[in-house]
Amino acid sequence: MNEIQLIDQTTRDAQQSLWGFMMPTEMMLPIAPVVDQVGYKAIGVVGARGAVMARRYLNENIFDRMRLLSEKIVKTPLRSSFTTWSAFGFDVEPIAALELWIRQAFASGIRSFWICDYQTAKMSERLSYLVNVAKSEGADIVVALMYTLSPVHTDDLFAQKTRAIAELGGVNAIHLEDAGGVLTPDRTRTLVPAIQKEAKGIPIEIHSHCNAGLAPMCYVEAMKEGAMAFHTAALPLANGHSMPSAENTIENARHLGLSSQIDQEALKTVSDYYFEEIRKRRMETGVPVEYDYFQFRHQVPGGMMGTLRKQLSEMGMIDRLEEVLKEIGVVREEFGYPVMATPYSQVVGAQAVFNVTSGERYKIIPDEVIRYALEYYGELDGTLEPNIMDKIINSPKAKKFMNRKPPEITVDELRKIAPGLSDEDLLLQLATPEGEFRKKLKSLYERY
Repeated sequence: MNEIQLIDQTTRDAQQSLWGFMMPTEMMLPIAPVVDQVGYKAIGVVGARGAVMARRYLNENIFDRMRLLSEKIVKTPLRSSFTTWSAFGFDVEPIAALELWIRQAFASGIRSFWICDYQTAKMSERLSYLVNVAKSEGADIVVALMYTLSPVHTDDLFAQKTRAIAELGGVNAIHLEDAGGVLTPDRTRTLVPAIQKEAKGIPIEIHSHCNAGLAPMCYVEAMKEGAMAFHTAALPLANGHSMPSAENTIENARHLGLSSQIDQEALKTVSDYYFEEIRKRRMETGVPVEYDYFQFRHQVPGGMMGTLRKQLSEMGMIDRLEEVLKEIGVVREEFGYPVMATPYSQVVGAQAVFNVTSGERYKIIPDEVIRYALEYYGELDGTLEPNIMDKIINSPKAKKFMNRKPPEITVDELRKIAPGLSDEDLLLQLATPEGEFRKKLKSLYERY
């Protein structure tokens, strides 16, 4: 009998999607030894961007969290994430910052890294370099293949991307992520085989969000096509904008004649614990959603939806959420259908918010949009509409980004910007967007 494997996202993507990264370490620790007994393939832990939120809103050191969890979770690898262009923000950061993040996270207990470099079929030199850094530490490498729905993103394009990942060497798994929850059962039946054909035997993991209510069905179809690893959350933090529950995924697999090594008694203990904690802390559980056609228009990913709601509430604009979402769909099309995942989803979202609130579309153009148009984040799959490209390139701030390539610096040069700091403290300074260290780094880049 074939066995499925589960990757737990309860303390990573699930809490980001439902709570905007606001689960404190103290909530994770008491149940961590039981989570370790469930039998997961890996357990997700908040990465570098989550470190910014933990520092700003929870006054927490993310490396302390990693160390404390790794003391209690000794059987199951902890997995963290980053993108190849930036560890902590949406600016392009020196590769030295990412290298330092990998080494410090590994030293703090992380044994698996989920790396995103997914916009084009040509994998970047930065990805290859960072894969080698992580492998040199002894970590497992999972490279993300980010799904999105558009006229540009065909099965053939995803197959090309898969082939490029497989040719990197040293990759332990390929992570097919449907951050927007727009993968359908029909598309799953064609996409999964196309990816598997080009993966050269590398295991495929499926990660889909429940935004449109289809993710559990897509998991079933992926199982039928031979996929055997799925990202899930404990029931209290599943569904909504999060992922399918581990409980439902196991039950559906059982009806397909598949088994798992999951200890369901331990899993029940974990879910019971989080239900009680949520009740005491007056937080929200994830609930199943009905089919949402609107999701296919804006494609805002689960994690971003949680933070977008939080940010709009803080701005007193939550009543304009639907208007912003509609504008996101329009901007995404004008931008050539970028993959709706970090940083592209935030770039599209920021422009849409300004378009809605300023009273004039493209009156305000953020720096990140200029960087996107100039391919700072990588070559685009699609093409910006010419008139939108003209507005971006002719905006007052665009000149400072033209014909400028920020320099790469070594880890030693990065350390010299803040002499006397340990690597951990240096990274925590990077996780402080308004801090002096980031200002010094930005100043260095703006000389070029």
